[in-house]
Amino acid sequence: MGMRMTGLISGMDTESMVKELVSASSGKVDKVKKEKQILQWKQEAWQGLNTKLYNFFKTEVSSLRLATSFKAKKASSSDESKVTIKAGSASASGSHRVSVKQIASSAYLTGVNIKSRGNSFTTYAEATASTKFADMTDDLGNNLGLTGQTITIKAGNDTISDLTFEIGGTGDNGVASLEELNRKLAATPGYEKLTASFSEGKLTFTNSSASTDDDGNTVGEIYTVESTAFGISGEVGFKSDETTGDKNTLEGSLELRYEKNFTSSDITKFTKLADIGINVGTSFTVNGKDFVVDKETSISDFVSGLSKLGVSASFDENQGRFYINSAETGLDYNFELTSSDSNALDILGLSAAAGATKVEAQDAIIDYNGVEYIGSSNTFELNGLTITARGVTGTYDAATGKLTNDSPINIEVENDVDSIYDTIKNFVTKYNELIDEMNTLYNEKKPEYEPLTDEEKNSLSDTEIEKWEKKAKVGLLRRDDTINSLLTSMRSILNKAVTVTDKDGNEKTYSLASLGIVTGDYSERGKLHIMGDPDDPDYAAEDNKLKAALSANPEIFSQVFVGDKENPGIGSQLYSSLQTAMKRTETSRSLTFYNDITMEEELEDKDDEIDKWAQKLQDLEDKYYKQFAAMEKAMASLQSQQSYLAQLMGSAS
Repeated sequence: MGMRMTGLISGMDTESMVKELVSASSGKVDKVKKEKQILQWKQEAWQGLNTKLYNFFKTEVSSLRLATSFKAKKASSSDESKVTIKAGSASASGSHRVSVKQIASSAYLTGVNIKSRGNSFTTYAEATASTKFADMTDDLGNNLGLTGQTITIKAGNDTISDLTFEIGGTGDNGVASLEELNRKLAATPGYEKLTASFSEGKLTFTNSSASTDDDGNTVGEIYTVESTAFGISGEVGFKSDETTGDKNTLEGSLELRYEKNFTSSDITKFTKLADIGINVGTSFTVNGKDFVVDKETSISDFVSGLSKLGVSASFDENQGRFYINSAETGLDYNFELTSSDSNALDILGLSAAAGATKVEAQDAIIDYNGVEYIGSSNTFELNGLTITARGVTGTYDAATGKLTNDSPINIEVENDVDSIYDTIKNFVTKYNELIDEMNTLYNEKKPEYEPLTDEEKNSLSDTEIEKWEKKAKVGLLRRDDTINSLLTSMRSILNKAVTVTDKDGNEKTYSLASLGIVTGDYSERGKLHIMGDPDDPDYAAEDNKLKAALSANPEIFSQVFVGDKENPGIGSQLYSSLQTAMKRTETSRSLTFYNDITMEEELEDKDDEIDKWAQKLQDLEDKYYKQFAAMEKAMASLQSQQSYLAQLMGSAS
């Protein structure tokens, strides 16, 4: 909108007048915005209720249509230190006997303490920055005779003097170790960005002089290093570029080591196997799978490698022992550790000759109701029971298969009345909570509070707005047809009677009321109560018919709530009813109980209507401004004419 200069001639407050003229039509926009806000609140209210309905459907209602919910069993063991028991819904009620002959176990190999052997070792380790050049050897221990030889370093810049260092020397140009060489380079102007290090035992120089000039180019110093003693010769550039072959490092060819002496007590998980006498190339085999030692293989690498061959391995530095065990219990997971070098297992303390202890894996063996069962696990799934063996019940002779001095464990299996009762009670509790909310939403009266306009909100605090809108949201779903339909359907199903056949073959009709699940008075609008339940204060004093029926006739409950295809039970009917109510239609998506698609379309229509009214108001405002502008123009013209006539009359006189 451009700037408007109004009222200059007339002196009228044109802007206020236009606002007043347009205000009548602005009320129509506010009306549509309020309608949209109410629709959004209804959508939010339904979204919240839909979530609760769906959760009720998939959890509490779903449990009522599953036969397993009404066939719960519980079991007890006469000695849980020997046998623990868990009963499934298909387990047979009554007494059972279990004897445990043998417990399943893993194979265990425990090594001897190799740190206590008192052995001495000599190895030739890679040189470090503190290693004296005079002490450096090759990998066979031969001294390299570096003392007295030189290393020359030149900078490409002619203003920087060349450097020549005497290896092992003691004068100003002498360097006894890599540490000393780096200190002198850092202290010499022009060489501060050149450093030396050992990379895999070889002397390596690195140039870090690269920088960026004002034009964005990479610039730096180039050094030349020459030393026959270290097998190094060439330039060290200031940047690396694979295309041009430039490198900012230069590596020598001579591998530098030093003599390192240690004893058994110094062994750690980082000790290399080659340093304690294991030949490079030695293989260790676990059940046909190999791990091969190289010159860098450490004890830590060794246990990691074994752990990838189907066993679990570790090294206890404090104990100085290897511990190796099969990944699972049972004979199928037994293992044998062998080596291509007959001495290797002795060195590691893992051979019988060295004193290692091997406990072989074994299967579990139990006797259940007179029949023997063997398994790699201590847990058996038998006859609907989960039996876990924890200790033997007698003395078992594996050679003869006989068990003597046996004290069998008694197992008692019975219907779990409490579990079934809790399933039904939980359904009743959640159902009551849900219909309480639905009845409230359906019956609450709409107060005289409408959504606030933007102008009204500007005059209120956030707290005042929140309180107002809380009242305005009351009664949004009053007399909602969908809520009424759902309530009616659920009440109708829960009031139905179902014909079942009892254990004696007699047909009998049951309803929730006949099982002690009753509705209260009319004011509760269909809430359920379990007579005699201690958590229901209004009915706690009554006899608990539900628990009595569960104890006397547990088999009927699956028929009452689940039923079958020809005669579905109450739970199955309720599940099907809710499932049908949330099927996808032209007005709603699947898993949705309300017309969410229709609501979204209505909100889009409101947005379109608001846009249209906004354009109408703009057009109307422009019209009034044009009219006032025309009036101003006419008044300006009239004023000009009056001034002209006044001038003429003044001249005539």
